[in-house]
Amino acid sequence: MDGRRGKERRLKWRLLGNIAFILAVSMVISSLTGYWYFERVVREQKISGERSRLMQVSGQLTFMAGDIRQFAKSILIDKELQQLLEEDVSGSAYLKQRRSDKVAARLIFYGSLRSYIKNMIIRMEDGTCYGSSYDSIDTAYINEKLAQEEIAGYLGQEDGAFSEPYGGNRRRENQRMCFQMQMYDKYRFGQRRGTLYIEFELGYFLEPIRTYAGAENYICLLGAHGNILYGQDPDGKLSVCLEELAGQKEELRRTDNGYLVCDAIEGTGFRLGTLITDRYLWERSSFVLWFFLCSFLFSVGLILVFISRRMEQMIWPITKLSAQMETVKYGCMQTIETVHTGDEIEALYNSFGHMLEQLKKGEEERILYERQKHKMEYDITMSQIHPHYLYNVLNTVVYLAAAGKGQDVVTIVHALIDTLHNTLEIGGEHVETTVEKEIMLTQSYLEIQNYRYPGMVTAKITCSEELKVCRMPRIVIQPLVENAILHGILPAERAGTVWVDVEKKEGVLYVVVQDDGIGIGEDCLQRFKNGEEISSGKGSRRHIGIRNVRDRIWYLYGEEYNMEIGRREKGGTRVALRLPFVEGIHEEKTYLSDDYNRHSAAKRMYGDR
Repeated sequence: MDGRRGKERRLKWRLLGNIAFILAVSMVISSLTGYWYFERVVREQKISGERSRLMQVSGQLTFMAGDIRQFAKSILIDKELQQLLEEDVSGSAYLKQRRSDKVAARLIFYGSLRSYIKNMIIRMEDGTCYGSSYDSIDTAYINEKLAQEEIAGYLGQEDGAFSEPYGGNRRRENQRMCFQMQMYDKYRFGQRRGTLYIEFELGYFLEPIRTYAGAENYICLLGAHGNILYGQDPDGKLSVCLEELAGQKEELRRTDNGYLVCDAIEGTGFRLGTLITDRYLWERSSFVLWFFLCSFLFSVGLILVFISRRMEQMIWPITKLSAQMETVKYGCMQTIETVHTGDEIEALYNSFGHMLEQLKKGEEERILYERQKHKMEYDITMSQIHPHYLYNVLNTVVYLAAAGKGQDVVTIVHALIDTLHNTLEIGGEHVETTVEKEIMLTQSYLEIQNYRYPGMVTAKITCSEELKVCRMPRIVIQPLVENAILHGILPAERAGTVWVDVEKKEGVLYVVVQDDGIGIGEDCLQRFKNGEEISSGKGSRRHIGIRNVRDRIWYLYGEEYNMEIGRREKGGTRVALRLPFVEGIHEEKTYLSDDYNRHSAAKRMYGDR
């Protein structure tokens, strides 16, 4: 019982192992595909989200730059300021100083409206300068300030441009930028009167950038020439990416460290850029991997638990069949109990039950076959030692002795001794002999018959010398010759001839016995074809020899070799034996076909009777 349980477990775990492997492979493939797809979706969403945030910041900076531009326009169109700049103060130093003070006061007023504005300067075409602070009232001071490298290179740029950061000892918080806007004469179209310079702190632009970047994000503000005006780069990855993609203007670019996203700040020539690192994207999308991993483990576990339960129900009929098969023993084949599953397992039960029935039937046929075999051997003996035959031979001996024919008595007695010697050696070890000995037995029998029926039978035996050493079944020619004499020649009440021919054709040994007697009847031929007994008429002796020889050939050699009976064209009967050709025998041995052929022959001979 423990062995069966062990087999059940092994079968169950083998099936579960194979199913688990197939499930694991299929689900790994599907999970990896799903992870790849959803991770890509999440990655694109994160990149899209960062781009949207960056565009919001750049939009805010664009708005701030636009606010500076609109503020500069509002200053230039101020009526009071226009009137002050249009006053004619030529020739009077006092009037010039008073106008300069009033313009400075007006600029100071406007400067107070924007906290980020540090200074405003108006430089007229004639070289006169006005400032929003007392330091910048001095024209020499203003000219000196405008001569700085950052502003001097910026003066020739187009209207409404922003300068590079400058001053502040390179500290971003203290650095400043300058915005310029041209002032035109309202009475003369296209005639420039001067330029307005608005100086403001760089921190005005950096505040929303720092808010967006936080403490970890990578962010940079790029100038018109691609130089970094401001950057937050904790580990230098952003600088490396900018060097790799120098001169490229794409808004989204793939780098070795991640994705570089840039967006232009309209009206300034500046660009805002951020680096979305692969690590950042992994941290934001790793939940997808954990989701698919947990889903994979949970699904496989749940499926295996469910399949395990179902597997036990499916394996139970196989286990029961295995237990019943182990109880089956040779000679004790009981009917098994069938489990009705409606599938291949039930078919397996039916097939095994059918096999048991066939085995049981085969065992019964084997027993019957053994019985028939012993009966056949007994029939061989009895067919050769028929009492009437012995009586007739002994009566012939008595007649010859009374007639004083002592030599004839000796001859017939020796022939009888040879006949009895060969016919009594029956059994598994004496089923075959040589062709030569079989012919000698037949000649001894014919010699006896010549004394019994003088002048009635003429025998002609033909056999080559090389065929005489071939082996063949014992006592097959003599019964056929006896049958030819008793049922063919003697009933004709005239002298007749018996021909015995032994020859080889196509690797087969043929033994043909013919007579010119009355011939076999059609009813006897039909009974022979049907495997029935043959008799010459009512009350007559049966043709035991013919049936006995046929059965022994089938038993020894199988259905490939046989006996054929027919009528001769010139009258009489012809019997032909088809035997295996085996030459060079020097001692008597058995020649049995394999068990299958013998079993098949026995079934064919006795199974249908």
